[in-house]
Amino acid sequence: MGKRMTVLMATAALVASRALGGLYYEAKTTVQGRKGAEMGNTTVKAWVSGENAKVEFESSGNPMTEPGMYMITNDGGKTVYMVNPEKKQYFAWDLNSLTGVAGGMMKMMNFQITDPKVVKVGEAPGDTVAGLPTVHYTYNISYGQSMKFMMMKKNVKVTKVQETWTAPKLVDAALGTYLRKEPPSLGDESFDKLIRAEMQAMKGFPLRTKIEQTETDEKGKAETTTTLMEVTKIELELATPASTFAIPPGFEKVDMPTMMGPGGGPR
Repeated sequence: MGKRMTVLMATAALVASRALGGLYYEAKTTVQGRKGAEMGNTTVKAWVSGENAKVEFESSGNPMTEPGMYMITNDGGKTVYMVNPEKKQYFAWDLNSLTGVAGGMMKMMNFQITDPKVVKVGEAPGDTVAGLPTVHYTYNISYGQSMKFMMMKKNVKVTKVQETWTAPKLVDAALGTYLRKEPPSLGDESFDKLIRAEMQAMKGFPLRTKIEQTETDEKGKAETTTTLMEVTKIELELATPASTFAIPPGFEKVDMPTMMGPGGGPR
């Protein structure tokens, strides 16, 4: 082995072992209400340092985020990889692709969102969550949702009350990889843009988010689903090896699966 190669390998080992300042947290998501809601129950543990993050799934009902799998980002969540250590594989977790697939299905079923409204109705000092002070935000969200496919037709009115407790002290960009301020995309560009415009103004990142969603059909039958995500533990100023945020050598890159299950996972 040449002297140059020896130096390069020594440098790489030094970088991998270097400790980065950051934080560690654990979070739990529970979903109640609709049939099969328990499949959305998820627990994660995560390490974050600046624009680096690793989010590991300890439990999940989503086949794309099986226990032991984890997300990796090194650019604040702009690029995210899902790693499966059991299969020694990883794939790009492309939310735009997922939204595109959903959008194609929505178009095929003539899915439409009408009269969308997002209104901030509250901003005040909140509870202490995981030992950190928070700001409590409340939003009222509503829209009509229609679908027509072959002989099937459905029209519902959706109303949501979203409460979010954010910690202004938390500023690491990669926290947004999992602790997202806005709810999951519905695949409607104008509505998603409206929600982002309202909620990105929240200070810090969410330590607790509660969404109570009610769907009412044309006959007046209503179904309510409650989703609660909460950070249950957080450790600040934690020294984390840089190797934590790297995909292990020798892992195979594969294409992202095209179908998502009904469980939790990245929102």
